[in-house]
Amino acid sequence: MSRLGVRNGFTRPKSFKSLKWNKHKIIDGAIQGKLTLNNGIEFSVVAGPTMYSLPKDAGNSPDDFDKFEVAIFDQEGKFISSKEGDVLGWQSREDINKLIQIHA
Repeated sequence: MSRLGVRNGFTRPKSFKSLKWNKHKIIDGAIQGKLTLNNGIEFSVVAGPTMYSLPKDAGNSPDDFDKFEVAIFDQEGKFISSKEGDVLGWQSREDINKLIQIHA
């Protein structure tokens, strides 16, 4: 299999595991994962103190968290709003996989 996840013409669907994680640029002890879908929609997934995530503790890896805060942006960088507001709080890995499938 190549580094792009293509085998025999089949491309693996993107999922929570496709997010690229780094330390949050502003909030100490928080992390941020980003993913851009083929259609240009971008996911920003964050967790840590002051975030809509669980636990509310500091962490260095997505393995340190059970729930995440998710922001979804369209191709122009504008929020794709949810019923609750601009971000979705306390999303599980399964919830995030469903959101990725919906917007893919």
